[in-house]
Amino acid sequence: MSIPRRYWLPLGLGFVFFFVLPLLVPVTLKLLQPSADKTEELGEVEASTIYQGEDGSLRMLRVMKHSTAQEDVFVLLSNDLQAKQLLGEPQRIVLPRAQVRRPARLRSEADGQLSLLLNDRHWWQRLPTQTAFEPMDAALRQRFAAELGTGVSKYDFGELREPGLLDVTSNTGDRYALYWASGELYPWAERLQRWQQRPWAQYAQTVTRIDYADFDTDVAQYGMPMVLLQFAQKVRPGEFERWPRLSVHSSADKQVRAAPKLYQPLSDGFVVSRQAVREAGITKIAPVTSVPVQFSGEVLARNADRLLMRYDETPSTAAEVVLQIVDVHSLQLVWRKSTREIPQLLFDGEHLAAQAWPGGFYLSTGMNLPALVIDNDGQTLYDFQPQKRLALPTDD
Repeated sequence: MSIPRRYWLPLGLGFVFFFVLPLLVPVTLKLLQPSADKTEELGEVEASTIYQGEDGSLRMLRVMKHSTAQEDVFVLLSNDLQAKQLLGEPQRIVLPRAQVRRPARLRSEADGQLSLLLNDRHWWQRLPTQTAFEPMDAALRQRFAAELGTGVSKYDFGELREPGLLDVTSNTGDRYALYWASGELYPWAERLQRWQQRPWAQYAQTVTRIDYADFDTDVAQYGMPMVLLQFAQKVRPGEFERWPRLSVHSSADKQVRAAPKLYQPLSDGFVVSRQAVREAGITKIAPVTSVPVQFSGEVLARNADRLLMRYDETPSTAAEVVLQIVDVHSLQLVWRKSTREIPQLLFDGEHLAAQAWPGGFYLSTGMNLPALVIDNDGQTLYDFQPQKRLALPTDD
């Protein structure tokens, strides 16, 4: 039986509607699904750190970054180093693309929080009990509305001697020293004066510090000699910390011989300024005799039991860089190794960075590549082998 031509169009539409469309719709919907279902692009490592989980396991947090024409995309990954598996879902933070490339930076705070700076214009924090970072910009503007209500144009971390310091520049161009944990905000130019003028005589507690001091004498003509000191510094709970940068002088220096009463004996033949000691709230001070004078010495990281330091073997510009660990209780040298013996650090330790965790230290190298996790005795716990991912330069 033939079907009249006037029924061809209705029948054709019915066939498409009942038979063809049900097959096409799932395919079409799959094509239209957002890219979140696809493999996340990670980009390059911008920053990383080591922390311990509540169960004591050692974990790594990596901040990955890739960019589009309009956006900078940061992906935060946490891994269990022993189990070698990803913990939870990655956190994704999308920001307007910065005109100038600024690597992300991480810092472990004294209370266990992690601070994260993105593009130097955004500040995020993660509490020890949390698994995700929270933006702090709005809370900062609200807390200090008079100074920062217009917003922040730039953030920076303080140096190791000022562990809680956040260097903040407002959108009006004013620069401040921010200590979030103690709720203090000062004009940048006043931060040193406010610290020096603390009523140290009223402080009942002291803490022991170990740090390098400049070996500043008339006879030191080459390199940057440094001496390691141990000192007791007065503290008041709740106030921000600041470690002094001291200078050691020879008792034979002209300035010392001209006014000897201005200097306090430190060891045989060497002195330190009484004013510098007084302004820093220092009650006792002495050299660490187990560590000799070294060149360009720097404390890279500290935990409750150990100090990780680097120094140059000689005062020449082509010096060999050496790492060492000192026990903060016995003041004895625990471990010492040249960076040339550690190929994971790349380029003989140039651009080396370190972070402490209670049981040891995490070392990262040039290009923000994770290098090593070592324990408090210098033994390697995890080797990320960056030298196998980045070709080393030849001597040709």
